[in-house]
Amino acid sequence: MTLQFLGHSAFRIITDAGKTILIDPWLDGNPLAPLKARDLKADVIILSHAHGDHLGDAMQIASRADTLFIAVSELTKYISAKGFKTHAMQIGGAYNFDFARVRLSPALHGSMTPDGCYAGLAAGIILTLSGKTIYHCGDTGLFLDMKLIGEMHEIDIMLVPVGGNYTMDIPDALLAVKWVQPKLAIPMHYNTFPPIKCDPEPFRKGVQELGFQCIIMQAGEEIAL
Repeated sequence: MTLQFLGHSAFRIITDAGKTILIDPWLDGNPLAPLKARDLKADVIILSHAHGDHLGDAMQIASRADTLFIAVSELTKYISAKGFKTHAMQIGGAYNFDFARVRLSPALHGSMTPDGCYAGLAAGIILTLSGKTIYHCGDTGLFLDMKLIGEMHEIDIMLVPVGGNYTMDIPDALLAVKWVQPKLAIPMHYNTFPPIKCDPEPFRKGVQELGFQCIIMQAGEEIAL
């Protein structure tokens, strides 16, 4: 299984069975993205919320394959009305798919589609597959129930926003890592545009001081899990 960072909050997971899972695939308008929407296909697209830098190019990518969308029910209703296959979930719910167990967790953030439609609650995404559990925090501020997430799940990889302004900044993200206690933390949602510009190196050092591993992934970089 591999995990590839596509810039901002977008990731591609290729499972041991060869399925491609995309999370928040914003590419064409993303100045840091190493790939464009035309370069990707997906078996599954999981969305944390509907803002343009997360919903992104998902429907363009899905138009070339029999892609399944997973998101909160309000967002899947919006997507299914455009002719795509969806599976609706809600915060706190979990479902065993043939490729992974997916759970949606809380996230402190808004959610509205680029054309102004209400899209339900923002979410974090907890994926368990091939013996690993990945927690994509989505766009979120710090909240105490992150500690509960860490108690309920043995998190192997935590994909955590650090850029501030719209999400946690580095000090808040470090507290989130302390609560969740992942084996590996990877920063995301920074340096894409001026309000979220930051140096991730203090985050890396802080995570290591907490006793956990941290990798600063460059856009396009891939790691084996």
